[in-house]
Amino acid sequence: MSATVTSSSAFAEQSKQKTLFCGDVNGNFLSLFSRVETIVKKSGPFDVLLCVGNFFGEDNSQLDAYKMGYRKVPVPTYVFGPSNSDHCQYYCEEGSEIVPNVVYMGKRGIFTTSQDIKIAYLSGLSRRELGKDMPMCTFEPSDCSAVRDACFRGQSEYRGVDILITTLWPAGIQQDETQKVEIEQERTSDLIAWLTMHIKPRYHLVPSPNKYFARQPYRNLSVHQDYRESATRFIALAPVGNKTKDKWIYACSLQSISKMRMTDLLQATTDETACPFDPELLKQHQPGKVVKFTGNGQFFYDMDAKDDDHGGKRKRRGDHQDRKRREFDQDQCWFCLASPTVEKHLVICVGEHCYLALPKGPLTPDHVLILPITHHQSLVKAPEEVATDIKKFKAALRNMYEASGKAVVFFERNFKSSHMQIQCVPVPRASEPQILEVFQDEAGINSIQIEVLPPYSEMSQVATPGTPYFHAELPSGEQLFAHTKQNFPLQFGRDVLSSPEILDCEDKADWRQCLLSRDQEDVYVTDFRKKFRPYDFTADDDSD
Repeated sequence: MSATVTSSSAFAEQSKQKTLFCGDVNGNFLSLFSRVETIVKKSGPFDVLLCVGNFFGEDNSQLDAYKMGYRKVPVPTYVFGPSNSDHCQYYCEEGSEIVPNVVYMGKRGIFTTSQDIKIAYLSGLSRRELGKDMPMCTFEPSDCSAVRDACFRGQSEYRGVDILITTLWPAGIQQDETQKVEIEQERTSDLIAWLTMHIKPRYHLVPSPNKYFARQPYRNLSVHQDYRESATRFIALAPVGNKTKDKWIYACSLQSISKMRMTDLLQATTDETACPFDPELLKQHQPGKVVKFTGNGQFFYDMDAKDDDHGGKRKRRGDHQDRKRREFDQDQCWFCLASPTVEKHLVICVGEHCYLALPKGPLTPDHVLILPITHHQSLVKAPEEVATDIKKFKAALRNMYEASGKAVVFFERNFKSSHMQIQCVPVPRASEPQILEVFQDEAGINSIQIEVLPPYSEMSQVATPGTPYFHAELPSGEQLFAHTKQNFPLQFGRDVLSSPEILDCEDKADWRQCLLSRDQEDVYVTDFRKKFRPYDFTADDDSD
C-alpha cells in the first residue's frame, strides 16, 4: 500500500509545472535572466517564465546580446501585449520569437502548456480611459468576453483556469480588511473584475508600479446557490530590479486544474477570505449596451439593448481610415529566412524560392507552412518564380498526403499578416465531400461572402495587389475566395478545419491552445522530414 501511495505522489509531482512570474521588465533583461539563471542553479530547471508586465523599456540595448546569441535565455519565456504605445514598435507577430526562447503571445487569448496548464491573458489598458484606440495596448469589453468564451470552449463542466494574467487590477481586489494597499484608480478595472469572476483563475497575476502585493486567497462565487467554487490567489509583482528591492519574481509548482481532485481544488485555507467583487457582475453575461459606469472609463453592456449609443462599433467603423498603416521592417521580418528572428528549428526543407516549415500550434503533426524565402506579403504580390516554387511544394505535399490516405486543404489569409504563409493541412479522405459545405456554413455564421472559383483559377484574376483576402484550395480542386473586412475572424480557416465534420479538434482552433514545447517541435520536424523525403524535390540542394 505504501509503495502505491509513493508512486502516485511521485506521478503527481512529475505532472506539475514549475513556473516563474516576473513584473514589469522595462528593458532590464540582464537583471531578469541572470536572476532566473541563479534560481535554476539552486532549484533545478523551470518549465516556463511568464512576464506579466511591460517587457520593453526606454533602453532595450541589453537585448542585443540575446539577439546575437552571446547570451541565452535560460527558461522558455512568454511575453504579452504592451500597455505603452511607445513600445509597440519592438514587438513581432504573435507566436513568433522576439529573441530565441522568448515568444510574444499578443494582447489576449488562452493557451495550454505541455503540462496541460491553462493560461488566460488580457493585457493593456482600457481604450476608453486613454481616449484613443491603439489596438496593441488597449482593450474593450468585447476582448473580455472573447477571453471568457475561449476559456469555456469545449468544456461541459467548467472548473476554471490555472492562471490569469492582466495589466490592470480587478476593481475591488485591494479591499481587504487584513491588508492595506494603495493603487491608483486608473490601474483598476471593473471589466477585469468581471472577467476574473467568470473564468475563476487559481492564480491571478498583475504588474505593480512599485510595491509587491499578495492578497489572501478569496473564494469565487457561483451562479448556483450552495455550490462551492475554487479559490483565487491574487499577486501583484513589483518592477524587475526596483530600487526598493520589492519582490519582482515569483515561483510556484502547479498541477493542472483539469487533473486535480475536486476535494483538493475546493479545500479551504486558514487565511481564506470572501470574494471582494460585486455578485451582480456574475449575472452580466455578455457585452452589448451600457448598464453600469463606474467613472473610471469602465463599462458593462447588455446584448438585448436596441441601441448602441455608448461607443458601439457603428460609430467607430470609419476610424481606421485615419490611422497610419503599420510599416514592417523587412530586415526584421520573423518569416524571412535570412532574418535573425526566424525560428530556424521549425524549417523542414528549403527550395529555390520558398521553404517548408512547421507552424506554431499545428492542427495535426503533418500540418505545415509554405513560405517565400524573401519578403513577399501575399501570393498575388509574389513574382512568378515564387508562385512556381509554391506549386512544386503543393504537388509534392499532395503526393505525400495521398500516400498516407489523406487529402489536403491549402489556405492563405492575406489580412493582418506581413509575410505570405500558405497553410497546408491534411484531412481525412472521408471528410472531403463536407469541406465545401462547412466552409460555407462558417462563412454564413460570420457574415462572410465567400465565392467558389472554378478549378485552376489564378489569384491574379480575382484579387488585385494590396487587396486583403482569404483564399482556400480544396481537395476537389475548387477554390474559395473572400474579400476580408475589418471584423474578419483571424482563425477562420482553422475554425473550419478543426470542426467535428473534418478534423474534430475544436480545442485547436486557436493556435495558442495547442502550442508545443521546443522538444516536441523538434520531434514533429524530424518526423515530417522522414515522411517527406521521398517527395522532396529540394533534397539535392538541401544539406540536411
